[in-house]
Amino acid sequence: MNFLICLHDSRAVRFFTMQELTKAEQFNLVEDAVKTGVAPVEIAAAFNELTALRQKLKKLGEPESYYLKAMNCPHHHRIFAAEPRSYRDLPLRLAEYGTCYRYEQSGELFGLMRVRSLNMNDAHIYCTPEQFAAEFNAVNEMYLKYFKIFGIEKYVMRFSTHDPSRLTGDNAKFVNEPELWKQTEDLVRKVLIDSKIPYVEVPNEAAFYGPKIDVQVWSVIGREFTLATNQVDFAVPAKFGLKYRDRDNSEKTPLCIHRAPLGTHERFIGFLIEHYAGNFPLWLAPEQVRVLTLGEDEKLIAYAKSIVDELRGNFVRCESDFRNDPIKAKIAEAEQAKVHTMLVIGSRDLEAGNVSVRLHGKGNVGAKPKGEVVADILASIKERRA
Repeated sequence: MNFLICLHDSRAVRFFTMQELTKAEQFNLVEDAVKTGVAPVEIAAAFNELTALRQKLKKLGEPESYYLKAMNCPHHHRIFAAEPRSYRDLPLRLAEYGTCYRYEQSGELFGLMRVRSLNMNDAHIYCTPEQFAAEFNAVNEMYLKYFKIFGIEKYVMRFSTHDPSRLTGDNAKFVNEPELWKQTEDLVRKVLIDSKIPYVEVPNEAAFYGPKIDVQVWSVIGREFTLATNQVDFAVPAKFGLKYRDRDNSEKTPLCIHRAPLGTHERFIGFLIEHYAGNFPLWLAPEQVRVLTLGEDEKLIAYAKSIVDELRGNFVRCESDFRNDPIKAKIAEAEQAKVHTMLVIGSRDLEAGNVSVRLHGKGNVGAKPKGEVVADILASIKERRA
């Protein structure tokens, strides 16, 4: 595995990539944690996601068995357990933008929203109970920052809790740790109230290992999406034997926060396409600028190419259309492709050192000096203007 140490706002985050295959032994350890922590296997199989995933995964290779990686959790737990930990090491944040595989049935597949190969911007934060509130709130604040960046105005945190009647018995659904359930649910509820984040509480919808928050958002056309998740895990770290030395030198099990701020890459892109109806702001548009020429004069083409080179040199996603076709046809093609900014260059623009600017859906906004246009494009992208 490859490690990259990254410092962000003086808060150390360790990023890494993992093999996309996981040994059967490691996968079985997760399943065993489910079986022993929740219910007998015949009951667990009915409701537990990990067991269901195991039934769907394709087995690869003999004599040593490997599986396609379905989740990042066990790998991160193994990294935590790879060396002795102290309370001074916590919080430890492990983040991975890795590929996972879920063998969804053909009828369950749905465009970008549900795929079999998915890229997860996943992380696990290991912390002490005293650190939990600050860490959990920091994750929620990160979500709010993302909402502002992407112009998501309607959202709610769905706080999923356990059902005390389903801790034991034939219909057991949750880890039988009533005190830990109460403690962690109270902590999450307090964080939400103190931070004044809108939320709804939904009983009997928690993960088997702890309470969770699902972030519900609405696109501009009113469709609801589950965009991200923020989960508390007090059960699986114990099953993996994760320990740290506290101030009194006693061994304790850390709390674990699972967070996926944008869910899977594919699902989030699908949401953005619908949210913006394909009309992305300049900073987010797949094709940000297209340079269109009016004529075939060599000096004109050279001038247009210099603009393309300057924009690309500043990492702008810029394309060109120097064909000797009618300018109206070129503009129509760019509009149909929903290119955000079109720079039309004719002989007058060449003589004056100008560029005629058109914006998708808004039409011609006039001729401006080339330097001013380039500077405005770069500023708009840097500031993530709507």
